[in-house]
Amino acid sequence: MISGALRAVSVRTLCVLLRYSGTVTRLRADVIDMRTYLAPLGFDSRRVVRPVLSEGIDTEDRVVLLQPANSSDRGEDAFQEVQNVLTQVVPDLDLETEHLPYTDFVETTLYCADLIQASEDETIVILGGGARELLLPLTVATFTSSENIDTVLQVGDIDSSVRRLPHLNLRGGVSDAEETLLADLNKLNTVLSISEIADEFDKSKSTIARHINSLESTGFVQTRKKGRSKTVEITDSGRIFLKTRATNVI
Repeated sequence: MISGALRAVSVRTLCVLLRYSGTVTRLRADVIDMRTYLAPLGFDSRRVVRPVLSEGIDTEDRVVLLQPANSSDRGEDAFQEVQNVLTQVVPDLDLETEHLPYTDFVETTLYCADLIQASEDETIVILGGGARELLLPLTVATFTSSENIDTVLQVGDIDSSVRRLPHLNLRGGVSDAEETLLADLNKLNTVLSISEIADEFDKSKSTIARHINSLESTGFVQTRKKGRSKTVEITDSGRIFLKTRATNVI
């Protein structure tokens, strides 16, 4: 059952939309691109409903709600509340749920990055609520995937206002050659020495060493002394960086 406060939000929003457009769907009649909303969902459905309605919703749009893999009854109730309100606005709305793993931060971050990259429409990420085990990985994936995201919305804890966040580059600066080497190391998926890497890719040892030093300074690889040689291994940060690169194929 929809709470009184939530019902008030939906009725008020419907009134505003009808007043200015005559019909809800006509509000975006001149817009061709579909939109995909990605939003973690906890127990408070308003933290999804308010930002979605503030941006607008149409019959061709998708709303993908992110919940923990073992979502509780309260989580299911929140999903039903979101569905009930949004389908009052758009009866045929495509509302989906993705149940994410949450015990491994890196795995969850990569999962979120996959969802962001899978969206072929205008992509809107809502950083509004949900379990911190999902919200934090989604935040990391969002700000390292800026080229795949059109809008980032935040729902405030203090005043519950919906704000647009600026796009930030948190990926670190590496050259094309360094990014290619990082991708190649990821595909090999094994620990190698600098000499072995140079042989594998037919590059000079000095060139590989220079690239590795740069990648290590950004935290994308780590090196260890092994006798007289130095071994190289890609880090979780490096894997996340590659996952969020639109031009990279892993």
